[in-house]
Amino acid sequence: MKIQLNLASQPFRRERLFWVSAGANAIALLAIAGLLLLQYASHAELPPEQIAMETKLRAEMARLSAEERQVNQELGDAANEDVLERSMFLNQLITRKGISWTRTFADLEKVLPPKVLMMQIRPEVTATNNVVLEMQVGAETRGDFIEFLKALESSELFGRLAVRGSSPPTENQPLWRYQLTVQYEQRL
Repeated sequence: MKIQLNLASQPFRRERLFWVSAGANAIALLAIAGLLLLQYASHAELPPEQIAMETKLRAEMARLSAEERQVNQELGDAANEDVLERSMFLNQLITRKGISWTRTFADLEKVLPPKVLMMQIRPEVTATNNVVLEMQVGAETRGDFIEFLKALESSELFGRLAVRGSSPPTENQPLWRYQLTVQYEQRL
């Protein structure tokens, strides 16, 4: 039989290794944190080139803002608004004047059947400088009008069309009347 001889009141435990390794790890973590703080502090300030570029851009932005305020003030002047309105009106007038009525009627004459009567025509220039014709035509029968629509659709000069409405013959007007819009490929 083996007798253990331990005269200490509390036997020795292996805590010393734990405390030494924990202390070494804590010192290592503090050293890493210190290095990170030093690196952050060294990069906290912007490089002088970047500061100069930012100053230059801010000055240019202030100059452009002042220029924009001056231009807006000039455009907001009542006299300039009148000139701007007048020039827009004249530009629209010139654009409308650019529509050749002779050419328009010649192109319509090619597709208009003999039993269909052109009663009213109004050109409109869109924002993209396309011409849209609003027309009112009269036809003796619906078949004549359908023939006119087929001729418009088969023509290269006329694009998308839309029939807006129709009205039957009356005592005063013996023709069927149709309102339609058609895109016309006359370039301005």
